[in-house]
Amino acid sequence: MIDIFNFDLFIKYVFAPLKAIFMVIFLLLGIGLLHNTDFNNAYMIIIIFFKIFVYILSYKIDISDNDYNKYMEYLYSDEKYICVFNHISLLDGFLLFATFPKMGVVLNKHKFYEYLNYDDDANSKSGSIFVNLTTKTNVTKKIKNHIDGRNPGGHVLLIAPCEGNLPNEPSDIGYFNRKGAFVNKNKILPILIKYENYSLIYSHEHETILGSIFKLFLAPNNFKIKIKIGDMIDADEKETIYEYRDRVYNIMNEQYKEM
Repeated sequence: MIDIFNFDLFIKYVFAPLKAIFMVIFLLLGIGLLHNTDFNNAYMIIIIFFKIFVYILSYKIDISDNDYNKYMEYLYSDEKYICVFNHISLLDGFLLFATFPKMGVVLNKHKFYEYLNYDDDANSKSGSIFVNLTTKTNVTKKIKNHIDGRNPGGHVLLIAPCEGNLPNEPSDIGYFNRKGAFVNKNKILPILIKYENYSLIYSHEHETILGSIFKLFLAPNNFKIKIKIGDMIDADEKETIYEYRDRVYNIMNEQYKEM
């Protein structure tokens, strides 16, 4: 039940639908602009768009200069690597695109994107790759080709092996169910996201996507989200894919608890 005596929360509930409509229109305009922008300049459109989005919703991203500089150093290096992040909210992608230039994500191709005119062209310009988790679409090969073909300053690929599943313990990150990021034993650059509380967490088993999206407009002003860049992790030739996955998970889980 809404506490009508909490005036700030009441106002947020009143204006949340209007904000949602505005953001959808804003999103459609952004995608339209992306379609008419060449690949080399698209990343600037993307990061400006998402910075405005995060500002309007009054979220505060907390990342240290050292961590940001670490990302940038690897971005313009000749390292062949992939970034792994913990995915726990529908807000995660918006935060990452608002923070890091020249990044892309491994994105499950939902029917919903067609309504937004977010097609293969727009997705390619964002540096991302579409996959279909319900059919065989050579996900591992697409990831490998992206990593091997990346030049210094080229788009870095981010992937969430936990698939947005909730952890067993609130203090942990979601377990890595998928192994696509680890099959080729690429180097892993960890990215950790930690919210100031659990109010924005998305649970696909217990709520709808629309319900979770609506929550994004109800967060308190200056709601803080911490982002941390871990140290690069190398695979051991002797360990299996599953051992590598579990080792990366344990390292990231400990770093998450320390944030």
